[in-house]
Amino acid sequence: MPFRRRPGPASSTTDSALAAADDLVGEGRVGDAIGVLTEANRARRDRRLERRLVELRSDAFIAMTFPDTPPSWPAVVPDLFPGTQIPEIPAAELTVERLRSAIEHHGSLLVRGLIGPERVEAMVDHIERALAAYDVRAGTGPRTDVDGWYEPFERGSVTDRQKQAMRSRGSVLTVESPPALFDLVETFEDTGISRLAHDYFGEAPMLLAKKATLRRVGHEGTSGGWHQDGAFMGVDIRSLNVWIALSHCGDTAPGLDIVGRRLTELVQTGDGAFAAWATDPTAAEEAAAGVLVRPLFEPGDALLFDHLNLHRTAIDAGMEHDRYAIETWLFSPSTYDGMAASVGEGYTPRDQTPIVL
Repeated sequence: MPFRRRPGPASSTTDSALAAADDLVGEGRVGDAIGVLTEANRARRDRRLERRLVELRSDAFIAMTFPDTPPSWPAVVPDLFPGTQIPEIPAAELTVERLRSAIEHHGSLLVRGLIGPERVEAMVDHIERALAAYDVRAGTGPRTDVDGWYEPFERGSVTDRQKQAMRSRGSVLTVESPPALFDLVETFEDTGISRLAHDYFGEAPMLLAKKATLRRVGHEGTSGGWHQDGAFMGVDIRSLNVWIALSHCGDTAPGLDIVGRRLTELVQTGDGAFAAWATDPTAAEEAAAGVLVRPLFEPGDALLFDHLNLHRTAIDAGMEHDRYAIETWLFSPSTYDGMAASVGEGYTPRDQTPIVL
């Protein structure tokens, strides 16, 4: 199913929607305001609506209150994929039971064909536009028609220097491209990912602004090394990464190396790793021994895993093509207090800046 889009001028409609949303915000109904602007933007795309939606999704999280304890999870989860390392299923068979079983026993789940070709093509275009818009804003690229495709997210704690480093690796934050974020949220709704994450966590999922990324990874780059995201996100959380391949990768283009078993704690960090929170290379190789998997992804495939999964970007000499992908970390908001870790000298906990879907 393609994205809903009807471009064209309709300033009065946009003005009315923004005014209605502001009234709802004044009444403390931020969620309803998001709904009003979402429906208006579905009817007719407008950059002002998309920018305001980013702000309101952040406001909505700030205004939320959470229970003292997260929802209960099953004490026993059966292994529905015995004898496999990374389970694979078609998108039509994706259920919360299969997701929970795969992560609990194998560390990840590979979902074939989560999104269709039209969405894949559109999202690749989104990445190109967002990167080009960043370059225009930074004064490092040609001035092209990319208005609104890159808007700095001022509420996050990512510095300009960190953003520049990300851009040098072919990445920008999804939250800093309002049209791309809008279509990503629509994709999650239409493919059932939002409902799946809700059922998995037992509560409405939140998106981590600092960990949602549009990527074009060059085939001549470097892997960055092994890591578990829990090393800097914290281990006392509940998370779900939705990693969507938008191009064929894993052999002729950079893919992912995955440890194909469940890890229940952090592997030793530092000692020669690329960052204080990254996994020690020797310890990583030991953890991966016998269960190292490099899947081949087709456009639209997705890998789902949590913050304890040990993985790295897979780049080998001789690869010929770049890889397009969107990485999106979701988490259970009632576990937000656990999202802090201090690992290694000079490293301090960082606010991951959640927003609502």
